[in-house]
Amino acid sequence: MRQWVSIFLVLGLALAGCAEGSGLTQRETGALLGSGLGAGLGAIVGHQTGHAGAGTAIGAGTGALAGALAGEGLRRTKESAKEEIRQEMMQQQYQAGSAPQYGAAPQYAQPQVAAPAVPQKEVHTKYNPRTGQTFPELYQYDPATGEELKYIR
Repeated sequence: MRQWVSIFLVLGLALAGCAEGSGLTQRETGALLGSGLGAGLGAIVGHQTGHAGAGTAIGAGTGALAGALAGEGLRRTKESAKEEIRQEMMQQQYQAGSAPQYGAAPQYAQPQVAAPAVPQKEVHTKYNPRTGQTFPELYQYDPATGEELKYIR
């Protein structure tokens, strides 16, 4: 019976380790790792009570549920951190666009001349390659997606 416990533990850990780079979500990776560890622990507890198979099945199910919940929590934490960074970058871009970059220029008394009101058109010189949306020069990242913008050629 100890052989089966060892096999389940090694198999669970190996599958969970391979799952990280395979395109699985964090929830799926957590469920895989949790089911492997749960099956191993369930087999150990089940062996002590005389029901190794039932312990393995219960442990695998419980571990998969707990692992999936933990993986989803990690995913949400990572997404909220990305959103905070995106908001901070947008705020920095906004402040950089409205504040002088090299300090305030000295103020000299000049006669006030009324300039004709010519509406200035905003020139879009950058774009998001994925969405194709264009943005003004002062933007470095797409406000909606946070992706880096490229210059229009």
